[in-house]
Amino acid sequence: MGTAARTSALASSGPSVAVALGGGGARGLAHLAVLDVLEREGIRPSYIAGTSIGGLVGALWATALPVDAIIHAARRFRLPGRFLPGRALVWDKIFASAVPLLVDRTFESLATPLIVAAVDLHTGEDVALDSGPLLPAVRATCAIPGAIDPERIGGHCLVDGGVTNVLPVDLAWSSHPDVVIAVNILGQPAPSLRLDSLFCRAASRLGRIGPNPWTAYYSYGIAMRAVDIALNRQRSMAVAMTGPEVLIDIDLGDVSVGDFHRLDEVLDIGRRATHAALPRVKAALADGPQPRERPDAEMSLHIDPVCRMTVSSGRARGRIERDGVTYYFCSTNCRDAFERYGDRYCTQPRNDR
Repeated sequence: MGTAARTSALASSGPSVAVALGGGGARGLAHLAVLDVLEREGIRPSYIAGTSIGGLVGALWATALPVDAIIHAARRFRLPGRFLPGRALVWDKIFASAVPLLVDRTFESLATPLIVAAVDLHTGEDVALDSGPLLPAVRATCAIPGAIDPERIGGHCLVDGGVTNVLPVDLAWSSHPDVVIAVNILGQPAPSLRLDSLFCRAASRLGRIGPNPWTAYYSYGIAMRAVDIALNRQRSMAVAMTGPEVLIDIDLGDVSVGDFHRLDEVLDIGRRATHAALPRVKAALADGPQPRERPDAEMSLHIDPVCRMTVSSGRARGRIERDGVTYYFCSTNCRDAFERYGDRYCTQPRNDR
C-alpha cells in the first residue's frame, strides 16, 4: 500500500483520525465544509478514504491547497445544461477546474494519505487505489456507469466506487486509525418523476410502439430513482456494519446530485452539521487510542469473503483459520455464514490485496 506506510509519521502526536467521504454528486461538496471545520478546530485528518465525489474532494484536500482555492475550483463544476439518456459525459469537462490541480500529482506526493474506491467492471471486484498517478484514480472513482466512460488502470476497467461502496468506512479502517469519522450525505428531494403525470403516461404508451427519446427520458428517471434508493440502503448498511466512532449526518434536503450551482448552500449546511457534531468528535478523540492489533510494518487489506467488504485486521468482528489462511470478517453475521457455507466462499479469489 503506497500511503499506509506514511500514515504513522503524519499521526505521531495525538490520536490518529481517518475520515470517510462518500458519494452523492453535488451533495458531496459538503465534504469540503466538514474538512474545513475540522481543521479550523485543530483536527487534521491523518488519512482520507473517498468514493466518487468524496474521492475528488478528498484528493483536492489532500494536496494541501488552501480551502478558498478548492472552493473557487468547485464553483466551476458543471453538468451539461441538457443531459439526454445515451449521451456520454466527459469527466474532464464536468470537473475541468480540478484537472490542473491534480494532473501532475501522485498519491505519494500528497500531504495527507488518500485511498479511493473503484469497481472493476470485468471481475466485479472492489479496487482500492492509493498509489501512482492521482488524476486517473479520481476519474475512476467518479466514473458513473452508463454516463462516464470507465477508466482503465493497470489492467482494470474501473467505474464509480459507489456501485459497491458508497461510504468507504472500511477503507478508512485500513490505516488502523484511532478514530474514524464518516460523513453521511442525506438527501430526500421531492420526486421529480411523477408517474401519474400526462407526460409519463404518454411516454410509457409511446414506448410500447417503438423507441423514442421521451420514453428513454422517462425510463432514465425511473432507473436513477431506483439507484438513489439502493445507494441510500447501501450507505445505511455500511454504517451499521463498520461502526465509525463518529457519524456526521448532513441532510441536504432537495439538493440534487447535479445541483453544483448550489455550492454555497451545500457548504453552509455542511458547516452547521459539522459544528453540531463537534462535541461527539472531541469526545471520541478524548477517549484516546484503544488497545487494538496494529501491524508493525506496512499492512495489507483483507477482504471479507462473504460480503466482499474491505476489513482491517485490527477492527475485524471475527476471524477464522482455514487451510492455513486467516479470513477476516466485517461482522459476526458474515463470520457465521462462512462457518456454515465456507466452501461456497472459498471458491472466490484470495482475500488479501
